[in-house]
Amino acid sequence: MPVARARRLLRRFPGIGEPGADKVLLFSRTQPVFALDSNGLRTLLRLGYGREVKSYPATYRSVLAAIEDELSDDFDGLTRAYLLLRRHGQGLCRRTSPVCEACPLAPDCGYWLNAGGRVTATS
Repeated sequence: MPVARARRLLRRFPGIGEPGADKVLLFSRTQPVFALDSNGLRTLLRLGYGREVKSYPATYRSVLAAIEDELSDDFDGLTRAYLLLRRHGQGLCRRTSPVCEACPLAPDCGYWLNAGGRVTATS
């Protein structure tokens, strides 16, 4: 089944949006799609992928489009990327009080660079 059709079918369920549909497709090993939760999305936005707009679905699609050339269609690799980005967003790249000074990605992070390297856990 094409990915677009599978997403549409899954989105018929209450509470399932595009990110949730992608996660179901990935973790059920039905389609090798890149899935992101809000933590991974925030991390990739701060690293300069996509652009943040008022609409969460539009932001999500923007990040997916920006990173698609760097992804493989390997289930294990995509699952690992999802889990690592989620954990990074929860632990270091938090919505409030990010821990940029401990982040190994800080030298490449637009969020860190725009703050002049002055983002601390208390900022």
